[in-house]
Amino acid sequence: MPDGPLTAPERIRAVIALEDAAARNLQITQSYHELLVALDRHLGFDRDLNWCAFATWASKQAGTFIRHDEIPAALRRFLGLDGPPPRRWTPTGFLLSDRFRRYARMTAEDVSAHLADGNRLVYTLLAPHFAALLALLRDHAGAGEPGPAAGDAFLATIEAEPETRDELRRAFGQLCEARFDADPKRRAERILAANLLIGFHEQRRLQEAIDGALSAPIRRALVDPRRVWFAVPLPLWLRMLGARLFRLALAPWIRRVERRWKAAVTECLMTLALPGGRLELGADVPPLGDGAMYPEALRELALAEVLEVLAAIDRTPNTVAGSAAHDWARLEDRMNYVADFFRSRQQERSLLTTAPFTAEQVAAIHAGRVPAGPL
Repeated sequence: MPDGPLTAPERIRAVIALEDAAARNLQITQSYHELLVALDRHLGFDRDLNWCAFATWASKQAGTFIRHDEIPAALRRFLGLDGPPPRRWTPTGFLLSDRFRRYARMTAEDVSAHLADGNRLVYTLLAPHFAALLALLRDHAGAGEPGPAAGDAFLATIEAEPETRDELRRAFGQLCEARFDADPKRRAERILAANLLIGFHEQRRLQEAIDGALSAPIRRALVDPRRVWFAVPLPLWLRMLGARLFRLALAPWIRRVERRWKAAVTECLMTLALPGGRLELGADVPPLGDGAMYPEALRELALAEVLEVLAAIDRTPNTVAGSAAHDWARLEDRMNYVADFFRSRQQERSLLTTAPFTAEQVAAIHAGRVPAGPL
């Protein structure tokens, strides 16, 4: 691994190129945190957090699945591992058979692979732009603020698909304008607009990965020619025919298994551990510690840019009631939750002041290793 902080462009490129998904996820998480801390200092935002704060903790949560740290409690319940041993030929006994558990492990690997791909994809799309913004601010530190020409040059470097390029440039443009906005309330609204635009871009690009992780992987396993049900070698066409007949004959039972599997995975994925506690993404965004839904600067919004974004994604304007994401595989449900989550926690400074890893773990992560012990 190259030396230096995980905010340097060459380090970011090295992280993207890593093939070890577990090590890569840890470096992505730590890189987001380092970008967050450095940008917070150079942008001079006293209270408001940029998108990297939310990305840090979401990436850390994804890492628990990518690394297979432990079998989650919901999955243990699905497999019946916490109950009494069943009788041999009951349906539950089949669920506990070595063959079925092998399939369950394969499915867990599918989920891990989809999440690892999404984790790298978002980092590839966004981390270089945050690093470029940080480099611009550092280059002008102590020598006057970057002028309009420098800001325009930076925004011109932001590349994406034609349909989202302007969206990303608008987002980073709002961050740059917030840097010079002396009005704390308007500055907070600009940062919220930037965070929401980046979040919308991120979640659209994650759609395939999230849908893959949650879309009935057991059913896919039944027709996957790499996954053989029987020890006796059979021609591919015969295995496929057998799988089709199996699905037709046991379709109701398979649907029940799929529902149980999806509920188990969703229960684990649809949580987010933050320094202040764990959020259940299938429930409404909880109020802040003082009982308010949003920080004072974001309770009444006036900035046209942020109102435009919220009108497109927030189904329950100006309230966290109804923010719960009932189906995390649906982009509309995710963004409805994200709108209130970002707005509610934008000034939750513990997301910045709490490091995702210990100093010893960070040293190992910087060296490209997966630290021992719980993460």
